[in-house]
This record gives sequence, structure tokens and C-alpha cells, in this order.
Amino acid sequence: MNKLRNKNDFKLLMTFFALETVMLLICAVISHYKVNGGKVYAVSDAAAFAVSSRSVRENILLKSFGGTGVNAFESIGDNADYDTITPGNGNELYKYYTFNLTDNGVTSNLTRAEAGAKMSGIANNTATSTVIEPAKSTFKLGNLTVENRYVHESLDLVSILEKPLVIEPMDRSGILIYHVHATEGYCATESEKFDVNEHVSEGETNNVVYIGNTLRDTIAAKTGISVLHDKTVFKEGVTSDIAYNNAALRLNEIYSENKNVKLQIDLHRNSAVSDNAKFGPVVEAGGVRYAQFSFVIGLDWDPITGDRSESANPYWEDNFKLCMLVIEKLDEKVPGIVRQIELRRNPYNQNFVENSLLVEIGFDGNLTSEADSSSRLFGEVLSDIYG
Repeated sequence: MNKLRNKNDFKLLMTFFALETVMLLICAVISHYKVNGGKVYAVSDAAAFAVSSRSVRENILLKSFGGTGVNAFESIGDNADYDTITPGNGNELYKYYTFNLTDNGVTSNLTRAEAGAKMSGIANNTATSTVIEPAKSTFKLGNLTVENRYVHESLDLVSILEKPLVIEPMDRSGILIYHVHATEGYCATESEKFDVNEHVSEGETNNVVYIGNTLRDTIAAKTGISVLHDKTVFKEGVTSDIAYNNAALRLNEIYSENKNVKLQIDLHRNSAVSDNAKFGPVVEAGGVRYAQFSFVIGLDWDPITGDRSESANPYWEDNFKLCMLVIEKLDEKVPGIVRQIELRRNPYNQNFVENSLLVEIGFDGNLTSEADSSSRLFGEVLSDIYG
């Protein structure tokens, strides 16, 4: 950003910002009432969920410019130095990730090019098998493991990777972190692992919201990108689809006020019991104990009809490619830190923006410190990809 030449320039700039702020607030209010009728409605069935999800495309046209007035909504990074970032100036190159498939795993190649560049998503393929078999099956390709317990159709990685993964230049407020199950807790001490009847933690201590704060802070510090962290607790149906339905309404509200989000992260943790204690496997590297990662990919089965429909989730293949890229980068830093990708038929709210991740960091038997270390590592990887 060029430096201001004199005080008059500064006064004119401040006047412009003040007028722009007033106009944006007016746009935000009008947008909210057009999208939601001034109300937030409870959702408790699949039909309402589908209507909420499908309305996103229409709502995009009504979004205001960077509104931040939503309750429980938090944004940081606004004090970062954007002089060297100049987001949205139209001169930045996009990142195109293509992939190599071998029996030893999947690796990526980065190419920088203008928007709309044409290239194959597969740079090289020497893998003897690339087909994920129908449920129930497990697919392995080097460090990539895909657990398929629900999808009753075969999926071919070659088809999924036909086009490259495209990462747009990141604007301010470009990343959203939220939690469908915000009270999923970790263990503060080793002794808590033996309390197999307690799995939740309120507030922002020893739970996924706490490590969400770490993820937010890491990305903001390393990239200057302003990260939106929504901490809404969906009390009703915490362990059922009702929570996802209510979260869809929340996402509709968020996206009606924020048009710049290019990455959506639903942050969870897993849960299991082993030998009368909460399960909490770790991987050690450099003297640090890390909780392991799992990723969930929601496909494109319509929740109403039960049939596949591109409109139900047009982004699932991009989400899969992004997941593969993140796994590669995590494994480079800490080998063995990723457990698997799990496939689901239902989109699980991964149909709102082009890149969406549902990530589970650790288990309820992991210490908060172990999950926190993994969250920081996750932030470093996302910073490398989006920064």
C-alpha cells in the first residue's frame, strides 16, 4: 500500500472509510432481513435442512461486505500489516495443486497461474490400484487411508483428481472455524481418562473451542489472514443430525454477512473407550506429543430423496483433494499423525463454500495439550497452503 502523501490525503481517506462503513452497515441490515426475514428459525427435520443448504446460492447475492455483527462471532487479525498482502487487487496468481499417484502414496505439485488456467489434476499415475471399493471397505495408498463404511458405490481417485485443486488468493476474513459439537472435551489430566462417563466440557477450556482458538491464532499470526471463529453451542441434539441442521441455519446467517470466506473448518474430536479408559493415541516428534487427525468427507447424496445429486454438494471432490493435500503436508511434518479419511453420504454442511474440512483432532482420551499441539501444527499447514 502506497504511503499517504500528506495530512489532507489522510483526512480524505478517513472520510471515505467513515462513509463506506455507514453504507456497509445499511447493506448488512437489509441483507439480514432479506435472507432471514429478521428471524432465526429452529430446524428439526431433514427437509428444513435441505432448504437451508440449498438457499445458500441465492443468499450469496444478498451478502453484505464483511459484516461482523452476528452474535457469538469473533474475528482477529485486523491489526495485521496488509501492506505486503494487498488482498483482492486482481494481480495475484492462483495456486494450482496437481497430484502424483504411486503405490507409495500421493504427493502434490504446486503451480502458480492466473485464474482459469487449464491443466490436468494428475501429473503422474503409476499406482496399481486407485479405486475405493463400496462399503464396507478400507483403501490404502501409502500414507493415505480411506475408510468407507457408508458409501455403496465405488469411487476412483483418478476421476476425483481429474481437475487440479485451485486455491484462490485469500482475502481478509477468508477462513471460518466453527464447531457443530462445541462441547466435545479432552482430558486435562491423566486421571480423567478413566472417567468414561464424562465426555463434554463447557466454555473454552479443555475442548474443541479451546483448540479452535489455537488454530485461529496460528493462522492469523503466520499469514495476516483474519480468521472468523464462531463459538455457537448447538445444545439441541448434540450427538444427532439435529445439531448439523441447526448449524446449517447458523452458517446461512454467517454467509449472508460475509462473502469472502474461502475455507470452512468444522473442528471436532473423536471418541472411543479401550480397556476401561478413554482412548487417546499419540504420535511423538521432536519431544512433542501430538493427537492424531481424522477427516470426514461428506459426499453428494440428497438428504430428502436419498439419491445422488450434484446440487446437494458440488464441492465434495475439491474437499477431498484439499484433504489429501493437508494429509500430505501434516505427514511431512509428523509422520503417522493422520489416521484416515472417513466417507459419508450426507454432505454434513460441507456444501456451503468451495473448500470445506470436517476434521477430528484426537479423541476424548487425549490430553488438551496433545490436541493443542496438533491444532498448532494444523494451523501451520493451512498457513503454508493459503498464505
